[in-house]
Amino acid sequence: MSQPFQILFQIVTNTPLWVWPLMMLVVWLGVLGLRARTLPLWRLAILPVVGLVLSFVGLGQAAQPALAMVAWLVALAVALPLGDLLGRRRTVHRLDDGRLEIAGGWFMLVFGISIFAVRYALGVVFGMAPALRADPAWIALAGGVGGFVAGIGLGWLGGVGARSSRWIRRLRWAPAIFLLTVAAGFGGVIAFSSPGELPRLLAGDSLPGMSTWNMAELPPVRRVAARDGASLAYRVYPARPDRAVVLVHGSSGTNISMHKSAQALQAAGATVYSISLRGHGGSGTANGDTSYRNQLDDDLMDFLEAAGLTKPGLQKTLIGFSSGGGFVLRAASGANRQAFDAYLAISPYIAQDAPTTRPASGGWVSVAVPRVIALSILDGFGMPWFQGLPVVRFATGSAPSETRTPVYSFRLASGLQLSRDWRREIARIDRPMIIAVGENDELFRAEQYAPLLKDLNPRISVEVVPGLGHLDMIARERACAAIAALWRRLSGESGT
Repeated sequence: MSQPFQILFQIVTNTPLWVWPLMMLVVWLGVLGLRARTLPLWRLAILPVVGLVLSFVGLGQAAQPALAMVAWLVALAVALPLGDLLGRRRTVHRLDDGRLEIAGGWFMLVFGISIFAVRYALGVVFGMAPALRADPAWIALAGGVGGFVAGIGLGWLGGVGARSSRWIRRLRWAPAIFLLTVAAGFGGVIAFSSPGELPRLLAGDSLPGMSTWNMAELPPVRRVAARDGASLAYRVYPARPDRAVVLVHGSSGTNISMHKSAQALQAAGATVYSISLRGHGGSGTANGDTSYRNQLDDDLMDFLEAAGLTKPGLQKTLIGFSSGGGFVLRAASGANRQAFDAYLAISPYIAQDAPTTRPASGGWVSVAVPRVIALSILDGFGMPWFQGLPVVRFATGSAPSETRTPVYSFRLASGLQLSRDWRREIARIDRPMIIAVGENDELFRAEQYAPLLKDLNPRISVEVVPGLGHLDMIARERACAAIAALWRRLSGESGT
């Protein structure tokens, strides 16, 4: 037996048995539709309902049901008016007993065969190339084909019924109108919801004592290339070659803001790599934006490789402040958490609904909540559309520059944070980790960290530094010394 016949034989023998009698029923109904007949409206609905049910079955079998459903809805909206046009061309008379006298035609036979031809063809393709089941393009194609077939059938039924019933005439456009209304409302939210302006908040925008810094002590900017070719800026504070700290700044800042923290860690023996995240401080290609939602995770791995921090025997710690502390939590719970030996989060942002977060982060953050919700829904459906739009604005008076990032896009903000399932993510952190926060933090509730972490992950230690506020934790000498001591503890150094 030749290979094509072998493939055909396998396809036929692997087809579920229930398919054949159902296909015979559909073909029989289609043949009946070739001639004029008198029947109730519900009899005409059998084939369109079969097409609708089989399309739902396809949605349930999709690897990404949400993506398939979106494609299904779009195709349904397109096909409904086409089906309605076909149905209205059929000659129909309504009899006194409510039955319909309908002229014969090819629609029912062609439609019935199409239902099975389409589903069968997709089944064969996915059976021969199973990897395509997880391909977003093929998932959308399968969902769209199912929605188109269902829309043609339902539209045809509505068009035929409209010739005989005023209620069907009134209701047949309801699905399309509903879909268009939802789409218009959704689009309006995405287009017009934006983060509001805020008065400048000194507690989040003014580093204590920065005017007295000796900027000549600031190391020069170095750069490495990420996987997309974009440059990532950083500064190096050299010390022990076997102890490395990657230091991450807070929201709207750059590596400059971590200068005092880096110096304290350097004095404690760490070679510090103070980085500017993409979208900040000249890293990447656009201020306040990334190219995709998880790009900061990839950048971190690219940086370790390019900076030579993947050598065996090198002890590495990731330390971050505020939003950078949230990024530390994200990294410590993510797929690449083994890349570092330990983690230290300074005054970290955990989540909007975490008990540690004050309303609007104490007045530091304005969030376009409707836009965030709409874009999150699209993202959940596998459609990362419009994610470059701004969703977060900070209470700074500075314009976008290499020293300040006042606005974040959706994908940048999302890539810095834990997900909506942040409780489970924190619970799975299994590397040594400490959280440090100032007692008088103006953006977050310092007293809530310890009970929250005790509940979620008691392996994570919480240290509250008395008498210090949010920005004090990276600028005051006492705070920086405390952070250096905590790093030494994580590193197993003596004298702590």
